[in-house]
Amino acid sequence: MNFRSTQRALFLALAFWSFLLQVNEVFSQAPAAQPAVDPAELVPAADAQGNMQPTVEALIGTAVSLSNQKYPEIEKAIQRFRNGDGEGTLEYLKQAKEKYPKLPPTYVTLAKLQVMAQNVQGAYNLLELQVAEDPSDPEAYLLLADQAFSANRTAEAEALFEKSGPMVEAFTANEKRKRDMQIRVLAGRAAVLERREKWNDAIELLKKWVAMDPDNAMSHARLGVTLFRLDKSKEAFDEFTKARKLNNQLPHPYASLGQLFTQAGNIDNARKSFERAYKEDGKDPNTVRSYAEWLLQQDELDKAQEISGELRKLTPDSSVAVLLDGVVALMRDQNDQAEQAFMKVLSLDPGNARANDLLALLLIQSDDKADQARALQYADLNTKQFQNNSQANITKAYVLYKMGRANEAQEPLQIGARGQLQTDSAYLIARIMADQGQNEKARQALDQVLKQKQGLFIFRKQAQKLYDELGTKE
Repeated sequence: MNFRSTQRALFLALAFWSFLLQVNEVFSQAPAAQPAVDPAELVPAADAQGNMQPTVEALIGTAVSLSNQKYPEIEKAIQRFRNGDGEGTLEYLKQAKEKYPKLPPTYVTLAKLQVMAQNVQGAYNLLELQVAEDPSDPEAYLLLADQAFSANRTAEAEALFEKSGPMVEAFTANEKRKRDMQIRVLAGRAAVLERREKWNDAIELLKKWVAMDPDNAMSHARLGVTLFRLDKSKEAFDEFTKARKLNNQLPHPYASLGQLFTQAGNIDNARKSFERAYKEDGKDPNTVRSYAEWLLQQDELDKAQEISGELRKLTPDSSVAVLLDGVVALMRDQNDQAEQAFMKVLSLDPGNARANDLLALLLIQSDDKADQARALQYADLNTKQFQNNSQANITKAYVLYKMGRANEAQEPLQIGARGQLQTDSAYLIARIMADQGQNEKARQALDQVLKQKQGLFIFRKQAQKLYDELGTKE
């Protein structure tokens, strides 16, 4: 076993985790101008760890109208991309750009495909190539800014958004693209200010965004968050209400307030908000789910199980509802029930990444070699499908380590360290370090992890127990 190499990977992962703790979770992702399905999601749905599926609309819908024109070359490029045919993809995209000049530059479109496939480096290389060949198109800089923001390189993102602004204003080749890029500049510059908690400056940009794009649900949601930060919860509620009218997949306005009150440490008002959301909207699965997840965060497992049961009644064949049932059971140490639930999820949604991940972590606890082999199979499924996903790789590394295959654990551990670590993944790394006798480092990491009050931390109880145990060894 290469002990020092394993140590370096562990230290890298924990150092990156420590850095991430300084970043406000609400704005840790790219400042997209389009609304997400559920920005407050805590138990990921089936594709939450997976790749965004490329579509014609996602690739070129902001550049051209799709209502009266077909783009067969784009459809063929997407198919070639799915088949792993890079040359064929590029050729069809070139044909499309030649036939439809208003489309984005070819390398920009190809970079978007790479982003959807979570190939960040591939996208970056293409954008660099685009800038080298034609530095006049602003979208390459905007995509580079998004990448920098996602990687927490805020100063770099700010510089790129600022550079893009004048370029967008001077852009005349396509008015539809220009408007989209103007919105992205506003959204990006606001996101930088939000991350730095410069709420008064951010709100001016967000108001401009709302004025320019009043039918965009995310513009209202982002404005609502900033208003809340300025102690204007009533105005924030109004914006959340507008956002949900525009996109009924967004959280109930009171659920949004509940999340924000939780982040502010105001648990009493958070509870009142979630209870109000559940009372007003108890037949909506998303509202019921958000309340159950909040109860899990508060370690109110009995009530969470009750509300989770209500979600199952509303959506008996929903993999998301069954998954939540399994998470509740796992946190209550009802391992057999949890395993049954996760297996049920896979019967409803084969390849569900979250179910695979949790099954791997559940089964590796067993002393039975057959269960451990199954754990590795589930972990392998995720890393094969999502090669660069941090959580998937950390889980595989942990499973391999528990099986006594520390050398094999090094590669997924290093891959996992490159991305954003979730609390549960950070706990797994601390667990490995503690097993290796790195008690002080492990306890420091656990101290940081346990301070996190946002989001669902499934193994919080185990992390607290390990933290206490390490304290007695000092």
